[in-house]
Amino acid sequence: MKKAHFFIIFLGIILIAPGCNKWLDTRPQTLVAPDKLFSTESGFEDAMYGVYTIMGSSSLYGDQLSMSFLDVLAQQYSCQSIPAHQFYQAAVYNYQDAVVKTRIDNIWDSMYYAITNVNNILQRIDANKDLFQPGNYELMKGEAIGLRAFMHFDLLRLFGASYVSDPSRPAIPYVKTVSGNVTPLLTVSQVLDSVISELTLADSLLAGYKTVNYNYYDASNQSQNDWLNHRQNHFNYWAAEATLARACLYKGDKTHALLHANNVIYSGMFDFQTPDRITNYEDRTFIPEQVFALSKFNLRAQVDQYFKSTGGTVNLNVNQQLTNTYGNGGVVDQIYEISSGGVSDIRYARLWDLSGTVYFCSKFWQISGNLIYNNLVPLIRLPEMYYIAAECSDPSTAIGYLNTVRHQRGLSDLSDGMDQAGVQYEILKEYQKEFYAEGQLFYYYKRINSSQIRFAAVATSDKMYVLPLPDAELQYRN
Repeated sequence: MKKAHFFIIFLGIILIAPGCNKWLDTRPQTLVAPDKLFSTESGFEDAMYGVYTIMGSSSLYGDQLSMSFLDVLAQQYSCQSIPAHQFYQAAVYNYQDAVVKTRIDNIWDSMYYAITNVNNILQRIDANKDLFQPGNYELMKGEAIGLRAFMHFDLLRLFGASYVSDPSRPAIPYVKTVSGNVTPLLTVSQVLDSVISELTLADSLLAGYKTVNYNYYDASNQSQNDWLNHRQNHFNYWAAEATLARACLYKGDKTHALLHANNVIYSGMFDFQTPDRITNYEDRTFIPEQVFALSKFNLRAQVDQYFKSTGGTVNLNVNQQLTNTYGNGGVVDQIYEISSGGVSDIRYARLWDLSGTVYFCSKFWQISGNLIYNNLVPLIRLPEMYYIAAECSDPSTAIGYLNTVRHQRGLSDLSDGMDQAGVQYEILKEYQKEFYAEGQLFYYYKRINSSQIRFAAVATSDKMYVLPLPDAELQYRN
């Protein structure tokens, strides 16, 4: 089996959709030869649309790395109690199970396939700089470099050891070229250094256009330059800043993590979600908070399978559902602290549906009458920057960051006088509440090398945190 990051054949995916709606209808339509594809600015745009489409596939952020596999590993669902469940073996961390191995292999192959497509764009863009209208060359090159760093960082967070446990352990290849050569495995520390270096470069390229307008449903806000529209669905300047905050914190560099997190917080480009937007617009993925999100065509099919059946009733195929039981101190009740006032939390009150004794997460329900609120998968949202800033601050300042989010979610303030351990526990609880079905909680546990994943039946180990490289990859290297 040829590995994805050694592919040298580029498939340009043309996305045919009207003007400003390209980001909202990402169906692959036609394949175009590379020479023709890269002969115009629109060809480069279409190639970038293709990269985002791969990223939004079910093997990556459109499913496994957001609402399903990663949150199964973080014990956010009750499937670990159902041996016949499609995610049961993943929930008990049996990475040698054939189905689980296939999921892991597909993540690896699809991510490096997307990276190969990015590298093909970067290999050609400098020689074709004159094709672009003013500013678009820098934007597109910045996005491409930023996406390469973003995807390598998540590969590291999956297949490498955590930085705090072993920064010198070989982890993954950092692939920057399109060739048939074997790219050596870099250590955890080397990969992180490359990620931060490339994000910094992307940051400088994207700095010429920092405006993000989440009211993209308003036609009066549209630019004639389509590449300036829907910036939240591009890897934009603030996505680079936010990913730098993530990467610096992963490395333990709290000074720079705080700097980049505050840059996003005080950018003025993002707002907290309000209850009326959920009610009036069915904006359940919280668009005003989205620093970076992907558009996935026909998201409803998998959402209905995991979280509801057609019509909103209980899906009787319990071996497919990703749900939790109600009452008796169940997972959802504990996460949202129902016994101590959590019922007022809009993340609990507005994003869950109770059917009998089963909780269905409704975050991704595709029920809005306006399609712009559908088919969105958030990858970075504003609250995470507050949590990063809190983790990088003294306890008194940290409580202020956390209370800002809690206030917006309808919760009372935390009391003053909390020590660092208490703050860290509150941050953990916030990750559980905030990023349900978004895939970020497993990364949190791994980053701090937690000895226990909440609700897991066993203590954590290195084998649980580090996904195995695919057999074909190991064989190819040998």
